[in-house]
Amino acid sequence: MASALYKGQLTTWKDERGFGFITPDGGGKEIFLHISALKSTGRRPKVGDTILYDKVTEPTGKVRAANASIQGVVSQPAPQRHQPKQRYQPKQQSWLASLAGIVGLVIAVVWIIPFAYKSSQTRFNANLAAQSVEESEATDLPTQIEATITPSCTIKGNISISSGNRLYHLPGMEDYVGTEIHSDKGEQWFCTEAEAIAAGWRRAPR
Repeated sequence: MASALYKGQLTTWKDERGFGFITPDGGGKEIFLHISALKSTGRRPKVGDTILYDKVTEPTGKVRAANASIQGVVSQPAPQRHQPKQRYQPKQQSWLASLAGIVGLVIAVVWIIPFAYKSSQTRFNANLAAQSVEESEATDLPTQIEATITPSCTIKGNISISSGNRLYHLPGMEDYVGTEIHSDKGEQWFCTEAEAIAAGWRRAPR
């Protein structure tokens, strides 16, 4: 014949830790209740539930509930707190991930090196072209200066500062050597006297 179950009220319950304490009907020392002692219940216990249970005394003298159930709750497997499953990560997956990373790095290097070389070659060609232009301009500069200092035409068309008269000087005239031509002031060189006269200049007195 089965022994009668004890009965009491659940006065303390720590759901996150899965245990609490029962105050027996009629008073007395609190009884420890662990979630594993509830073999068949439709829900997890809560404070205020009436608990039916057996008493088990541990060698240490501690009394705990066993074969417990919640009065008035339909019996079924006790719900357990959800524990997230740990996904198994095969070593093969880790190895494949490392291999994929290495392949990606190699592809990046293969793509970057030709691009960097091409950019460097482009800059080198641009610098070379600019240097060639500078050298060409530097080569032509003396010729331009020489043409300005020693023009092909030898008649000097000068404008007098004091009177504004336009006079031309022929080689051999007294003021020829000392006369300077400033094209920015409207002075110029002529190849023939006729050209100077047609432009409005007249022959200098000396």
